[in-house]
Amino acid sequence: MASTEPVTEKMPGKKPNQGSAVGQGSSHGASVGSGGEESRAKVEGENLKENLPPRDPANRDIPWACPDGTFVKLVLETGTGLDKPKEGSLCQVFLEAEPGSPLSYPTHRWAEVELGGGDAEWDGVVDRCLETMLAGEQAKARLAAGGSVTVRLASFTEAKDSWEMSAAEKWDLVLGNKERGGELYRAGDVAAAARRYARALRLLVVAAPPPDYDQIKAELHANLAACQLRLHQPANAACNCTKTLALQPANTKALFRRGLAHDAMNDLEGAAQDLKGVLQVEPGNRAARRELERVMERIRARDAKLARAMQKMFA
Repeated sequence: MASTEPVTEKMPGKKPNQGSAVGQGSSHGASVGSGGEESRAKVEGENLKENLPPRDPANRDIPWACPDGTFVKLVLETGTGLDKPKEGSLCQVFLEAEPGSPLSYPTHRWAEVELGGGDAEWDGVVDRCLETMLAGEQAKARLAAGGSVTVRLASFTEAKDSWEMSAAEKWDLVLGNKERGGELYRAGDVAAAARRYARALRLLVVAAPPPDYDQIKAELHANLAACQLRLHQPANAACNCTKTLALQPANTKALFRRGLAHDAMNDLEGAAQDLKGVLQVEPGNRAARRELERVMERIRARDAKLARAMQKMFA
């Protein structure tokens, strides 16, 4: 554990904010030398490269933007130590959010949560915030879509990095996230299912490939595409279908879903080609035939409209 007791007040032994060795100016407006500015820029640049918030406690009032653009983190109280939680860490946290916020993690009381174990919309924000925090730290995450959640981290257990895991451990995580994604999709929680499938694919990159590696990877891309179609992300869905088809060219689910994605993006010829591909493999696929007829009708209507416009132009 990074610490053993929940933190209820400011950690002892903290010193007032002071200028650092990189030449930070005082509150009275003292000038900073060019060498100090260069050093500070280098340190801050390294932090940005690692997607880390500023390490200097004097900079705690500087917001840190999550690289995916979902939230901005502001440190309210700095923590201690060097280690941070990782996926799988058991974290003792106190979360504060408005009633009705999309969180499955407990709020307004101390609770133990597993980093990466939540499936609600804001659970991922809490996870990514925790990954940047030290024991004893308190921070506020302001979401780009509106709303905020305050996170206080008392302690956490150590978890393994991916490179420390055995091949069996990595593969168990991949299959566990894939199975959980299927459960969430069937329950209608499509966004949470998409997050699970995406997490499984990230883990798959570092997992030692078993005999059915290509099969599992193809299924994950196809399943993620199904989620993205329902989340109105046709470009992403088409991309994931293409990745499935690179592994399994005759995968009719991927062909069908890419056809729907192309249709949603008004690439009617691309949609028709994919749907015809489904029917070549499965001539009796009624869903593909129905969608193909609808796409062909859209093509005919578009061409007729274009023909009328050309007639008016040259009349």
